[in-house]
Amino acid sequence: MTAPVPLPTPTVASSTRPRVTLKVWLADLTYTQQTISAETMPQAIAGLATYAVTKMDLAHPVRIFKYPEALAAALENDGPPDVIGFSHYIWNSQLSLAFAELIKQRFPQTTVVLGGPHYPLRLPEQTVFWYERLAGKADFYIDGEGEPAFADLLRTLNDFDRAEVRGHIAGVHCLGDDGTLYAPPPRLRIHDLSVVPSPYVAGLMDEFFDGKLVPTVQTNRGCPFKCTFCQEGTSYFQRVAKKHAEQIRDELHYIGRRMKPLVEAGTARNELLITDSNFGMYPDDHDTCRVIAECQQLYGWPRVVNVTTGKNQRDRVLYAVAQVPGAISLSGAVQSLDPDVLRRIARSNIDAGKLMDIALAASDAGAGTYSEVILVLPGDSKTKHLGTLRQLVDAGFDRLNMFQLTLLPGSEMCTDSYRREHGLVTKWRVIPRCYGAYSVLGGELRAAEVDEVCVTVPDMPYEDYRECRVMNLFLASLYNGGVFAVLLALLRAHGVSPMRWLELARSIDHGPTLTAVLKEFEAETDEQLWDDRTALLTHATEHIDQYVEGHLGNNLLYTYRTRIISEALNDTTDLAARACLAVLREGGVGLGGGSLIEALVHEGAEYHRLMLSEIFRVDPPEVLRQTAGFNLALFLAAARRREDVRDLRRFRRAVEGVREFVLTPAQQSTLNTYLRQFGATPWGAGRLLTKVRLPDIVRQVRMSPGPGSAPAPAGTEPPQRDQR
Repeated sequence: MTAPVPLPTPTVASSTRPRVTLKVWLADLTYTQQTISAETMPQAIAGLATYAVTKMDLAHPVRIFKYPEALAAALENDGPPDVIGFSHYIWNSQLSLAFAELIKQRFPQTTVVLGGPHYPLRLPEQTVFWYERLAGKADFYIDGEGEPAFADLLRTLNDFDRAEVRGHIAGVHCLGDDGTLYAPPPRLRIHDLSVVPSPYVAGLMDEFFDGKLVPTVQTNRGCPFKCTFCQEGTSYFQRVAKKHAEQIRDELHYIGRRMKPLVEAGTARNELLITDSNFGMYPDDHDTCRVIAECQQLYGWPRVVNVTTGKNQRDRVLYAVAQVPGAISLSGAVQSLDPDVLRRIARSNIDAGKLMDIALAASDAGAGTYSEVILVLPGDSKTKHLGTLRQLVDAGFDRLNMFQLTLLPGSEMCTDSYRREHGLVTKWRVIPRCYGAYSVLGGELRAAEVDEVCVTVPDMPYEDYRECRVMNLFLASLYNGGVFAVLLALLRAHGVSPMRWLELARSIDHGPTLTAVLKEFEAETDEQLWDDRTALLTHATEHIDQYVEGHLGNNLLYTYRTRIISEALNDTTDLAARACLAVLREGGVGLGGGSLIEALVHEGAEYHRLMLSEIFRVDPPEVLRQTAGFNLALFLAAARRREDVRDLRRFRRAVEGVREFVLTPAQQSTLNTYLRQFGATPWGAGRLLTKVRLPDIVRQVRMSPGPGSAPAPAGTEPPQRDQR
């Protein structure tokens, strides 16, 4: 690239903010037709606007858009802006580019700017990216943090033509008329995140408190770790910038006041998303948790805080989470526990052993725990992947979230050199929920998002990848959330790994309904993967209706987990019990005729089947009943305290009772709120299970009183009440 001639200095006194007369719009678009795919409030892109106001006097307020329909209406009714900026993420790249291309065709005078992490790291790959994806659609792309670079660009565009701007602004890339890519390095990172005023407190988010979107905040930005699969794993993001405690407090209380009436009316999900990469790892996070606790008391919000907790500093993380008991699940995102795999993905500076300790420490504190595992990492194999799952299950994590390796353009792993070094073989798939068709400026705009997933590395052929996916489904369906908690507690009491139980459940005969569901899962696993990105995009946009209607493009683990615990529940319950008895026998546990162990297995399996019965039915289903030979509440409580529960005589009821399984009004309200947003289809219900903890929606259990007595109300704690 040739060095550009420096721009003349705008004639503005340095002591005043320059006057900018441009009409500016910003869009953080999400798909809306099957469901809202990215349900986060557009806080990040609105921060560009609040920061710009601190640097210039804007003649026109910046307009913020989240929904494609709203942007289409504004283009039709209000005329084009001078500048429009689009966020560019893996989940809205094609949607943003489709709007950008249409705007450039209809309003060539409008300057289109993109920014976000979905952009390659290296100049050769950036050049290809421009030619293949951005040319004719975007005038500029902001590389790195957006706030300062976008403000610089607005000030400059106010005084100069687009062609004069090329190459003059740090972090602002563009393609020249001669095909040269102007790619100056990014601006230095922001040191103090509080220089970006809160868009909530500024009122820019008010219209998005619509009951559909989840409030989203960021208290710090950056990550000290160097994971090669992550866009924050580069040296640019190593330093962590923080927001002042006072600004965090003001922001959270503002959100709480807006959420209170929505939560009370049951029209909004009672959640908060914090986008920090390592929440709880820093002392300031303790103050944030105390503010969240204040908001819970004052506004009844948030019931759930979705956040990734820190990868090191276990004690700090535990202390932070303890400020808001039950709201935050502790994450132990190990990705793999194989030393060679960890070395290849640059996670050697993360103490995997301490991540494992989190499960036990959190269990003692009464907090939920989850871990994350990525399939087909560099150096991975079937043995290594299943070995990682075994260690995490044995450590006692409540839930394992299992992902396929996605190559993100802004990550080191996506570079050509890294792919070659580690032998990554990839395919393309449509991203679930990320597709739609919209009427814009008199025509139809169709778009779908695709991502690139790794399916083969030298030690993991495709057949092994496929089998690992099936085992991931078994773990999600039979283990996550304590679906069969009684069986798990019994297995652990006898020193049997739940992973061995799952492996046996995979290998023995299945009932006809479960067999059919598994066969369909395997077929769809193959059908979703394409070799050619362009061919898949063409197919997806031509068949948008089939994707929106749910016939294509679903998240298979979520969808088939839903089908396994709903339509195949009877087969699944039978399989869980048979596999449990078989693996106990395999371990030398005596199961003679009429043994208490066998009786507990059958009663426990049926207990969980009844809790899960009609799990996604909102209207009050009939009360279900079961003869109670054991006090399962006492058994599970003792197991949680890590007592020796092998002597089942202490849990045998002297007199058999009757359990009743009911859905409470509070549970019906929770189901209504989420199913209104996601729908009651298998794919919608599958997504619901990623947002709601099973105990919040499975039937509550109460002991039936004797003849002539009124039943104990659901949610109370009658003597010997069985519960999860």
